[in-house]
Amino acid sequence: MNILVKRLFAYNNLRNFTYIIYTDKGEAWVIDPYDAGQVKDEIKTLGVNLVGILNTHDHFDHTRGNQELQDYFKCAVLAFDISQSVHLDQNQSLEILKTPGHTSEHIVFLWKRNGIYEMIFAGDTLFNAGVGNCKNGGNVDELFETTQMLQHRLPKEISLQPGHDYLKRNLEFGLMVEPSNKKISERLYHLNNIETELLPPTTMEEELLINPFFRLDSEEIRALAGVSESRELFKKLRMMRDNW
Repeated sequence: MNILVKRLFAYNNLRNFTYIIYTDKGEAWVIDPYDAGQVKDEIKTLGVNLVGILNTHDHFDHTRGNQELQDYFKCAVLAFDISQSVHLDQNQSLEILKTPGHTSEHIVFLWKRNGIYEMIFAGDTLFNAGVGNCKNGGNVDELFETTQMLQHRLPKEISLQPGHDYLKRNLEFGLMVEPSNKKISERLYHLNNIETELLPPTTMEEELLINPFFRLDSEEIRALAGVSESRELFKKLRMMRDNW
């Protein structure tokens, strides 16, 4: 059975992404629906039926479309124990992983195909070239621990599907704290002629090269921030990004 992913961009100030996972058997699931109307139109275009709604966390911009989609498609918002998963077919599933930090109850969905993790639907835990903030019910120490866990757990080939498009701003911040990083400069250069929301997502391998929150051993970042210990450097970077 073929399973595909459609990424929707909301074109709102928060630059939300919504994801539709659908099969050639006519079933679909939506992750973090922002605009219910946009999701309904896409579901109709794809010719599938929405059978479940998945949320990474309970912030309104990630649940905003829930009720309208529930009413229209008569489907449920799926709640999970972290030991559970969404079985897409006999070889593919979405595994649930608890990732506190942005919020205490934040989870991510790991798409596993034939035993291999291929995508992470990361909500507001990880962004392309950045991480989530902790301004609305979050905890930066928990986010540090979650980020460290993901850095060591995720395969380098996994595709990072975030909840928002903050790529350009994150790259600009990364270049500010690590100005000699040519990988960031190259990535920014390629943004000149295309809208960032149209670009393919990064991989974990790329993130290790361009995401300052994964580059806590960089002497340049440590010197600029005036901090060398990893946890304190992460917290300092998060504070700098909040105020940047």
